[in-house]
Amino acid sequence: MSDPVLQSAATAAARATPAPLAMKVRMLSDRAIAWLFITPTILLLLAINIFPLIWTVYLSFTNYRANQPGREVKWVGTRNYERLLGSEDIWEYLQATAHFVCWTMIIQVLLGLGLGLLINKNFKGNSFWTTVVLIPMMLSPAVVGVFWTYLYQPQTGIFSYIVNIFANVGPVDMIGSVDLAPWAIIIVDTWMWTPYIMLLCLAGLRSIPDYLYEATEVDRANAWQKFWYITLPRVLPFLMLAVLFRGIENFKMFDMVVELTSGGPGSTTELASINLKREAFEKWRTGYSSAFAVILFVTVFGLGNIYVKALNKVKQ
Repeated sequence: MSDPVLQSAATAAARATPAPLAMKVRMLSDRAIAWLFITPTILLLLAINIFPLIWTVYLSFTNYRANQPGREVKWVGTRNYERLLGSEDIWEYLQATAHFVCWTMIIQVLLGLGLGLLINKNFKGNSFWTTVVLIPMMLSPAVVGVFWTYLYQPQTGIFSYIVNIFANVGPVDMIGSVDLAPWAIIIVDTWMWTPYIMLLCLAGLRSIPDYLYEATEVDRANAWQKFWYITLPRVLPFLMLAVLFRGIENFKMFDMVVELTSGGPGSTTELASINLKREAFEKWRTGYSSAFAVILFVTVFGLGNIYVKALNKVKQ
């Protein structure tokens, strides 16, 4: 009969002996272990992001149609790009998109900064009103589009009623008028996303140390000088970051505009993203729409790269 002490010692020794896999892991360097953990994530990103991009670029040089998978795919070279750049309609869609992006950014930055300065002050009910202001950005863009469609109704909508209180111009058809429809979507997007700009401005305002304002009071600086020389330079990087995020999102705006105007009246509010959807999933010109998608990607990437460089200079 074996000694229990020897048995327990042997068991403990066996448990202390590392398994082959554990020994291999312990022999790896820190860099190898790091690559071991991030490699699955990199492969997933390549599968989800990089491969579709490469496939889209390939399709942009072909005559492929997604509704005819058995059709022979022919290489057409740069013909799709030539047709796109030579089309006047495409430039109109890009112009409508640029009009929407520029005006929403200007108005939202001004209103967001103003709301940030107001909310930053200590007053009774500050937390409650901050939450109330944030409600629009908590909603889905499609829901917001449907909601504002009813508000914009010329006969029964509250928007037309409010305008008539001040202007008395009769029923106002915001989404049915060629002149007013672009401003209708600008108003809705501003109502929804100004709180986002306000939040980033508020983060910048809260990061300004009090001793800077105290030093300016010693120098007898007025409110405008405090804002121009202290507040604005400190908040500017946050504002530029907000413009970058919202500019990219507005450039690809789709669901809210579709619910509001469906690109109408005519093609007045047909943004680039809406036309891209029509070409790809209504006309089924997959190769042509892939070329359009590549052009939009290059445009956003190029403008974003230039903007980020400007943002880095401001931070320095």
